[in-house]
Amino acid sequence: MGTKSDGGTSLEADREELYAVVRAAVRDALLDVVGTVALLGFALLFVATGVRGLLEAAGTAGAAVSLVLVALGVVIAVVALDLVPSIRE
Repeated sequence: MGTKSDGGTSLEADREELYAVVRAAVRDALLDVVGTVALLGFALLFVATGVRGLLEAAGTAGAAVSLVLVALGVVIAVVALDLVPSIRE
């Protein structure tokens, strides 16, 4: 369409590039949200299963397994909510 005042590339190319960047950023953000919700769902499942096991446990082995499930659920939730530093950084 038009050129920049300094005679550079067209403004239409800048708009297309900006659109591509924004589209990629929105897609990444949506995937992050879906991943976080999925991890929180798994965490809730582990915690609920562990608590149910604790309430119904007859022996120490069942209670130990239930405590491990609750702890695993809490760890998954903490990681999903970025409350601990990432291993990658």
